[in-house]
Amino acid sequence: MQVLSIEEKIRPFLKELNIKSIEEIVEDYLFTEILFKINQFKDELEFFQKKYNKSFEEMKKEYENSEEDFEIYDDLMAWEFAIEGFNYWNKKLEELKSVFQDS
Repeated sequence: MQVLSIEEKIRPFLKELNIKSIEEIVEDYLFTEILFKINQFKDELEFFQKKYNKSFEEMKKEYENSEEDFEIYDDLMAWEFAIEGFNYWNKKLEELKSVFQDS
């Protein structure tokens, strides 16, 4: 009895879809997921910029010079997290590009 590997079993599907290799699928998947995360954080950044019509730095400075407001504080924390997430995933995207350029 012949035992086929997963790659051998899916080879006909890959061929029909013009996919050259499993590595190509992994590469596409990784790029897609990272770009999705970047866009999620970008949307959140745009939401806060529209809501306050200011940059994060301007809003943070304004908040620090005013009376405590829990809604604004929560927004600033979420906004800062979105900035960090956006920067983090952009860095990961560049790292991934270098991985696939080197191969």
